[in-house]
Amino acid sequence: MSVAELKELLASQLCEPGRLKRPEGIATGFEPLDQYLIWKGVPKGTISLFCGTLGTGATSLWMEAASGVVGQGLWSAWINGDVPLAPQSLYHKGVDLSRFVCVEQPVSETKLFWLLQEMMSSSLFELIGCDLGLLRLKEHQLRKLQTQAREAHVALVFLSQLKPYRGSAASVFSLIVSFEKKQIAIERALHRPTPHSIKRSVTYARFTLHTDNRSLSHGQAQHADAPDGENAQPGSLPEVAGASVGGV
Repeated sequence: MSVAELKELLASQLCEPGRLKRPEGIATGFEPLDQYLIWKGVPKGTISLFCGTLGTGATSLWMEAASGVVGQGLWSAWINGDVPLAPQSLYHKGVDLSRFVCVEQPVSETKLFWLLQEMMSSSLFELIGCDLGLLRLKEHQLRKLQTQAREAHVALVFLSQLKPYRGSAASVFSLIVSFEKKQIAIERALHRPTPHSIKRSVTYARFTLHTDNRSLSHGQAQHADAPDGENAQPGSLPEVAGASVGGV
């Protein structure tokens, strides 16, 4: 059967490329990356992984995406890791912190897993960033979070200082990006050939992160504490003082 015959046979099931709806994503503002990805940014309804050591730009890129989210009047959230993020760096760039939630680092992997589930089940957030640091969640936990992200249609982005997941665990992520000093390496991206490298000759970060001991920016911020496992009630979200971080 020729291609022409096949097209004629399937004509009723085919549509023009322009009529196809691409999967939704949240733009990072870094055009070389956004244009390469089918989502034109980090994908919604699934989970992504940014890998890189401190200072390689993973957090800055996530903050760019979060800036775009709150700029549209939507909600974004960040869960701190070992090096806390002070939201003042967002505020000084004109980001509306009344729609940005920064949560203190949970004291255990179990509480972090619980917290992520609760935040997604709230259906409040478009984008959630979580600094794993040197922590590595188990594959069964990742798969459960993947399912919940799809149901809540939220973009969940993990940031890790470890090397990317390999094997079956890597398949949980729709997008895996490694941040290096001279390039950004896309190691996994659905419907795109990978690996694919983007030179870092173009800067994307409007946000300058200042490392001062354990802080990613100067100043102090108020953070919501993750609840104790013993007192946590199913279906409850941590108190975040009206979701206004830093009293701004």
